[in-house]
Amino acid sequence: MNNKTASKKFRVGILAGLLSVSLAGMGVQSAHAVTNLTFGSISWFAPNIQKVVDEWNAANPDIQIKVEPMPDGNGPTVTYLSSKALSGSAPDIFNNLDVYADQLADVGFTEDLTKYFGTGAGKVKRADFNQSFLSSYVPLNFPDQVTGLPIAADATVVFYNKSIFKKAGIPAPKKGWTYEEFMTTCKKISTWGAKQKPQIWGLSGGPGGGATSIWQAQYNPMINSFGASVYNPKTNTSQIGSANAIKAWTKLVEPWQNGCIPKYSIASGKTPPTYAGGQSAMEVSVRALLPSYLAALKGDVEVVEMPRVNGGKPYVGGGSYGLGIAASSKYKAEAWKFIDWFYSTKTGGINTLQMAYGLVPPNDAGIKSGAWRSLPAPPKNVDAFGNAIADSFIAPKLPGQSGTALDDAILKALQSILLKKVSVADAFKKAEAAVTVSIKKEAVKK
Repeated sequence: MNNKTASKKFRVGILAGLLSVSLAGMGVQSAHAVTNLTFGSISWFAPNIQKVVDEWNAANPDIQIKVEPMPDGNGPTVTYLSSKALSGSAPDIFNNLDVYADQLADVGFTEDLTKYFGTGAGKVKRADFNQSFLSSYVPLNFPDQVTGLPIAADATVVFYNKSIFKKAGIPAPKKGWTYEEFMTTCKKISTWGAKQKPQIWGLSGGPGGGATSIWQAQYNPMINSFGASVYNPKTNTSQIGSANAIKAWTKLVEPWQNGCIPKYSIASGKTPPTYAGGQSAMEVSVRALLPSYLAALKGDVEVVEMPRVNGGKPYVGGGSYGLGIAASSKYKAEAWKFIDWFYSTKTGGINTLQMAYGLVPPNDAGIKSGAWRSLPAPPKNVDAFGNAIADSFIAPKLPGQSGTALDDAILKALQSILLKKVSVADAFKKAEAAVTVSIKKEAVKK
């Protein structure tokens, strides 16, 4: 090697080194760099989204995603995400939820997604979604923003165990049944089930079996059917203690008092009886949990529309769980690439979940004629899901952090009724006062 060649190679090496240092200093990654994202998932959804993430990771070696389950419950989830943001470790992508989306937006946790619409390969945009379900992610205080995109159009149905009904000698429920027939059926099964080993109840405490409180997808439509609401924006107060709301709460508390649901200490315990475990004949739930039911009960899974209440009015809770991006994420563009792919790909993402029986797509075409309608039984009564969506009532949004106050007040009211024998009227009048105080505080913040 002559001196000129050696000198040239030396200079090239120096330049390459300087360029590498310069690019590193500017934050530019090499061609082989990997961007690692975290996905904060609702705990029950983690196994479902993991399959989707595995598909993404296999096809996108430069952007890898790790699923991290979040705590159960709305309040604990909001607290968890808030603390993660303060520590600088918030998940890049997370399951935003209709009932706490406003709370997260109010504290600035969520990224406004409108700036990304139409920018990805799939050109995902606002008009791609059913607007009723999307509206849950338009904050009250920031009406020009969208802080989440619904993954599914969910609405409540009654799941029931065909074998239990057959063994108990009780006819299976049918579309058009009333709430009174629902309670009668429930009590009959609990009476029969008290003699079985293990014991079987007519109804579980909530989706997944256990519950410490009444699910919002049950109390919101019930209160609405009696002409009241958890929040009145005109008066900026809660109505959960009004005369009409008390009629609704009386209906909702009834299965907790008549033996349909296991007693509170059992239903709220660590190992409550579950529908999937074969110890509850019925469960008010949504399609999102269908894969877990099928895995556990196989051909015994069937569904029926929710019972009618108050003279034939619908009693169906509608809502969604969605995808959002943390405002503190350093990789928002990469996070949007995943979200854009999730909704637009024909072979993965949302379609993986649909074909696994896990969802009804959150758009008008998907609701009407999505592939979920033609999947093999069980369940046989697939129309129940579409009928439920048509009849569904989506939870009203409360200002700021008053949603947490509502959750706390309802929990305390139910506990006082079941454990301290307080009347339904007294318990929920007290609850209403607490929620209204919280709502008024939010108005002062403005």
